[in-house]
Amino acid sequence: MRKDIGNRTGGRLVKSTYLIKGLNLDRFINIVQKKGISLYDVKKIGVKRMLITVNFYDCEKFFAIAKDLCYNIKKIRDKGIGYPVFYLLRNFGLIFGAIIFIATAIFFNDIIFELSFSGSGKIYSREVKQYLQSVGVTEYKRFSKVDLNLLGDDILKSNSHLSFATCKKNGNRLEIELVLSKDKVETLNGNLYALYSDVDGVVESVKVYRGTALVVKGDVVKKGDLLVGGYAVIKEQTIKMNVLATVSVIMEKEFIYLSDKDNEEDKARLFAEEEIDKEIVSGKTIKSFENNKYVYKTTLKIRRVLFAG
Repeated sequence: MRKDIGNRTGGRLVKSTYLIKGLNLDRFINIVQKKGISLYDVKKIGVKRMLITVNFYDCEKFFAIAKDLCYNIKKIRDKGIGYPVFYLLRNFGLIFGAIIFIATAIFFNDIIFELSFSGSGKIYSREVKQYLQSVGVTEYKRFSKVDLNLLGDDILKSNSHLSFATCKKNGNRLEIELVLSKDKVETLNGNLYALYSDVDGVVESVKVYRGTALVVKGDVVKKGDLLVGGYAVIKEQTIKMNVLATVSVIMEKEFIYLSDKDNEEDKARLFAEEEIDKEIVSGKTIKSFENNKYVYKTTLKIRRVLFAG
């Protein structure tokens, strides 16, 4: 029924182009025209081949004539100003199904199906989950209803054992990274009016509650660089204030392990990790052979959370 509607709607606004193969093409043209079929854009592309365009509603009749006269016929395309509407009507079910599928995918992609916790502060995941439940962030909550940046700040404020918290969407999973407050450090200048870096590295995140951030995510910093200033500019006036901020810096540290044995990358990595009391983000070990010894160089990326407040 829907196809019939599409065929009638096509009418003269939709035309179909065919490739015709056979002998005596002029004879074929004359016979088709005598049958009352209008031809458009007739173009011979050889002795035995030509392109012909007809009204869509004449297609079945045109096709039957070509078969009866033993001409090979192949449809090339449909065209015309009415073709978009015609296509929609003939493929309504397919398009409707695609729309429903896309809408469903978008809807479900916005749903939290799982909460996951990582980082050194994972041991407080139960307390954090209870806090999330108290503010309505649970499974089946919509991501679009949650400000993930603000949520990380609120988690940090709700638990004094944590010095860093960040939330991000990964598919239908809400991933929450927590860092224990044992990584908190005092400002290096001995007061709370500035936050300096005590390591070389790359800024991973900046959260400032009071003061002015002087670095952003991705900045390379050196030991002693000022990260957060103890001031704020309000209506073109600079006002001094103490700093309340957290800056996470990813630093790198190299370790060398010498051995007479081959294939000891895992052992070298283990020795390196035992030297670190902070959270290790990632690491890699490269092996070389020098002076009759296997040299294992392990590079660890370590998260350093700097806190003032």
